[in-house]
Amino acid sequence: MTERNLTLTQESQIKEKAFQLKEEKKLRKVYPMVVFGETEADEKEFYVAYMSEPDFPKFSKFMAASKKDEVNAMRQLAKDCFIDGDKELIDNESLFLFGLMGQLSEIITTRQSTIVNL
Repeated sequence: MTERNLTLTQESQIKEKAFQLKEEKKLRKVYPMVVFGETEADEKEFYVAYMSEPDFPKFSKFMAASKKDEVNAMRQLAKDCFIDGDKELIDNESLFLFGLMGQLSEIITTRQSTIVNL
């Protein structure tokens, strides 16, 4: 498989849109996620989904669902955190399972922390 990359112009446009969405919707963080299309099977060269960081209710819903079915929990998280972009990344099984789902862990990673022993 050949590695594909965005051009600097494409990357700049995606970052600009993420910044605009962050400001418009007053969000703490917006994650632009890119999945490259397969030339024969997909309509686009690449797909972009702009995702928000989940709030407490969304994260709680995800945690409860992940105890039963992790894949469906990830799809629900994607639906809940989707702000803008190519909805096909959630609706199309192939694009979701083999593209977007692998990136979703980015929006639920924890901050670096430590316990200080007294």
